[in-house]
Amino acid sequence: MAVGRLSGAWIRQVLTDVYPGGVVRRSLLDHFASLLVSKKSSKGAKGRLARRLYGRLLKLQRRGLITQEEGIVRILAAPTKAKGEVSPALDAPLERLLFKALLAEDGQGDGHTPTALQAARWEFLSRAIESGWSVEEAASILGVKAAQAAQVLKEK
Repeated sequence: MAVGRLSGAWIRQVLTDVYPGGVVRRSLLDHFASLLVSKKSSKGAKGRLARRLYGRLLKLQRRGLITQEEGIVRILAAPTKAKGEVSPALDAPLERLLFKALLAEDGQGDGHTPTALQAARWEFLSRAIESGWSVEEAASILGVKAAQAAQVLKEK
């Protein structure tokens, strides 16, 4: 499997050429999996690809090149990140919780239930806020609106 070749430039090119109006994150994963994962690939290859893809999407989002809202990835015409704006640090445990929340949103991983999705989102949001993030910053990275993130935090 050639997952190492998955780059931000390639992702942006696919979004521009193939999905100019936006795409569901799961469909984007399936698109890259059809190109990079063969029948001879080892077990778990698509999961490793998902981890790489979600990481690259997060970097592109933080640079203001794409948006991810409600699981839909859209390319932006011009970067929207203001100069001098510093994003909070995303440490390994927080990145793992984000990955689990994105998998749950895409209907992958263990427990494809709305309850599991809610729990994964709550876990990420609560840990991010404990780490010093604002609700708006955490909601933006997770791909939900701030009001929806506040509702998730209230319900648990």
